[in-house]
This record gives sequence, structure tokens and C-alpha cells, in this order.
Amino acid sequence: KGTFVINGAERVIVSQLHRSPGVFFGQSVHPNGTKIYSARVIPFKGAWMEFATDINTVMYAYIDRKKKFPVTTLLRAIGYDTDKAILNIFDLADEIAANRDNLENAIGRKLAARVLRSWLEDFVDEDTGEVVTIERNEIILERDVVLDEENIELILESGTDVVVLQKEGIELDYSIIYNTLQKDTTNTEMDAVRYIYKQLRGADAPDDDTARGIIEKLFFSDKRYNLGEVGRYKINRKLELNSSEDTLVLTKEDIISIVKYLVSLMNQKADIDDIDHLSNRRVRTVGEQLFAQFGVGLARMARTI
Repeated sequence: KGTFVINGAERVIVSQLHRSPGVFFGQSVHPNGTKIYSARVIPFKGAWMEFATDINTVMYAYIDRKKKFPVTTLLRAIGYDTDKAILNIFDLADEIAANRDNLENAIGRKLAARVLRSWLEDFVDEDTGEVVTIERNEIILERDVVLDEENIELILESGTDVVVLQKEGIELDYSIIYNTLQKDTTNTEMDAVRYIYKQLRGADAPDDDTARGIIEKLFFSDKRYNLGEVGRYKINRKLELNSSEDTLVLTKEDIISIVKYLVSLMNQKADIDDIDHLSNRRVRTVGEQLFAQFGVGLARMARTI
């Protein structure tokens, strides 16, 4: 009859309609009338990653619907570690050499990146007795500070080589990136991965490699994460990327394109998706469902053995 007896009841398996993996953009309206835009990356298996804007036009990333952190922290953790690198992705920064003439010409413009003073410090690790060198950063000037005579003196004293200024005449488009950087407490890649580790695990990372590994494991390793061929196809089509169809994990380009797409959504230059539309769903046939259940069964058996 093509039926299965499961726990003594005769059952039939039928196909199921479910949400296709891929990336979905949506919007909701905050009680105060602001529109809030969000993006969800839904994989075939693995952790969900969401991006959303809030009422203060800051963009946050959420992992597995748990803790949120500014998107720029995530970008730092995947390798765009400096403010300058982040601004360059979106082509938002003018870089000038930090000498007196250039700075005086730029009076009245806003800083796009923090001015940091970095130095190396040696100290003795109490547990091991080794001498460890650690890089320290001191923030001289915050972002969004308008250059004036006093600030110029500070910058020249700090010994920075270059200063990153906000591009002039930038449209409102990317102001969200500046706002997000304002909310971002981290300065380096290491700060960012530690911060994310702390958010996800609720404790400090035991060492740097563990912290670095957490994002790698969650989204960039094919053991834990799989978009499926459907997912990769849909992401390529939606974000107009040409990643190869064998790449079934997220890539840095995916994340950057999603952020850019969200920004164009905010500026009404792109459309949101309709989740109920059949083009955003797929049929899970009987074979696929049996194969998933069978996999669970085999995995349990293997563990018992």
C-alpha cells in the first residue's frame, strides 16, 4: 500500500511545502512609524544569520536569533579589521596624509575613522612567567568629530600617518554605516571576535584561536553550514553574484552584498520579498523527507555503536 507502520500506526508520507533556503528581505513598521528593514539568511542546515536596521538607523547582525551586535563588528571579524577597510567596502572614505598643510585644508570636515595611537607593551604573564607583547590602542579622537585647530594638534602629536575623512557630498545612502561605526565599540579584528564570542557563548573566550574559530565554524565550514544548491542559486540570483554553485557556505561577498542591498532598501531603491509567494517556497518530496529521517536514525545508531 506504500504505507509505513510507525509506532503501531499506519501512516503515509506526503510531500511538504517549505521555505526555500536563500536570503529574504522584509520590512516592518516600528510603533513610532519608522520603517525597519531586515534580511534573513536561511540555510539548508546551520545557524541563521539576520541583519536588521533599528529606529536610530544603525544596522545590527543577529546570529541564531540570539544576541545582536553592530554589523561593523561582524565585518571586522571576517577580515575587514580597520575602520578604513570597512569604509572602503562602501567607498565612503577619503584618505589624506596627516601633515599640517593637508589637515588645515580639511578644517570643517568630519572624521570617518577613529584616530588611534597604538603602541606595544611588554608584560609578564603571571601563569606562565613568559614575557608577552600586547598591542594597546588609545583613542585620541572619536569618529564624527569636526576637524579644528585643536584637533589638528592632537592628530600631529599622535604620530598617525594618515587620517580618514568622510567623503564630501555623500548622499544619505550610507549614513547608516557611519552611524553603525559610532555604535561599534571594537577597534581591531581581535576585539571583534572576542566580543562576538562573548555574545554567543556568554563567557570570555579561553584563547584567541577559539574566538576566531567561532564564526568560521558557524558560517564558513561545510560541516556545520549548508545553503544547499537551491540556497546558493537563490542568493546568487537575488544579490547578482556569481559564486560557483559548489560553494555551499556563506562567503564574505555574500555578507557585504546583503548589507549593501539593505542600504538600497532603506533608500527605496530595491524591493522586499513576499515570503508567501510560491517562488520563495519549494516542495520537499517524500524521498527527501525519508532521507532526512533515515539520516537521524543512522546517526543515533552510529553513536550507540
